[in-house]
Amino acid sequence: MPEDFSEAGFLAYADALRTLDPALSPLAAGIVAAVYQEIAADSRTFAKLFGIAHALVLREINQLTGPGTPLEIIRRDARTQRTYLELTVKGEALCRLIP
Repeated sequence: MPEDFSEAGFLAYADALRTLDPALSPLAAGIVAAVYQEIAADSRTFAKLFGIAHALVLREINQLTGPGTPLEIIRRDARTQRTYLELTVKGEALCRLIP
């Protein structure tokens, strides 16, 4: 997690993502923001940091990946289901629109 992390700043960033892409759910915007801001680049870390069930995070990630989506799954741990993510070109472009 970056040293200059602020909860209010993170939430404002996620809200701005949702404004730019209304198709993102609040959880989806949070996941995209966390990957972009290098807060969490995997499902288990995100779930643990924000106190959300890992299964809910995994379900949201499955909806966020694929052609034309902001995230790409780069690796999965078969035993823990931990899913590692990175932004797609679309995701990077979306995140860079926010100052």
